[in-house]
Amino acid sequence: MSMNQLVQTTLESKLDTGSKSRIKNKSNRLIRTLHVYTSMLMLLIMLFFTITGITLNHRDWFSSTEPAFQTEIPLPDSFATTSQWESDPLQQGHLLRRWLQSEHAVYGNKVSYEWEPEEFLLVIDIKQPGGFSIIEADIESGLILLEQQDYGFIATLNDLHMGRYSGDLWSLFIDLSALVMLFFTLTGFWLVIPQKKKRTKLFALTAAGSAVMGGTYLGVMLL
Repeated sequence: MSMNQLVQTTLESKLDTGSKSRIKNKSNRLIRTLHVYTSMLMLLIMLFFTITGITLNHRDWFSSTEPAFQTEIPLPDSFATTSQWESDPLQQGHLLRRWLQSEHAVYGNKVSYEWEPEEFLLVIDIKQPGGFSIIEADIESGLILLEQQDYGFIATLNDLHMGRYSGDLWSLFIDLSALVMLFFTLTGFWLVIPQKKKRTKLFALTAAGSAVMGGTYLGVMLL
């Protein structure tokens, strides 16, 4: 190989190495930027799930002793016709629930109906984060018995943490939050890989955390 060819090969090798290095640096800067922005995006959300993880694990610390609230409500004239209930009791029950929602603030995401045709009695069970409502509508007597239970603010947060009785929108929010948290974790792992001096210690911490979690799990299952 001539001197010119050797010099040209050396220059091409340096250019190729420099190009790869620039691409790697740009990738790391992009990952670092995404890591920082996702951390700020998820700051309050991660705090919410962290704090409610503690309150959920110690629900007896925040248990509510408030009694259930009961009240009687006259059945509106538009629901007093027995023939309507005989033809389609579930549709009437749905309309009655909507009326109670608008007039008496009876809210909830999980609703079940039970119709007793012999007694002309409709029972609606409505559950929401941190409480429930039970409605007993006696069509013949024209009275609605409404019972509501509120377990308190902390119980509401605990149910939201679990996605319990919180509806499809909140369930979607939990899924999206989990995906962003996963991205935040993986970008943090990616940023650790190039740090040769700290990488071994950081991976050892990861292994230690995994060992603690695995050991705790085995201890719980085997004891």
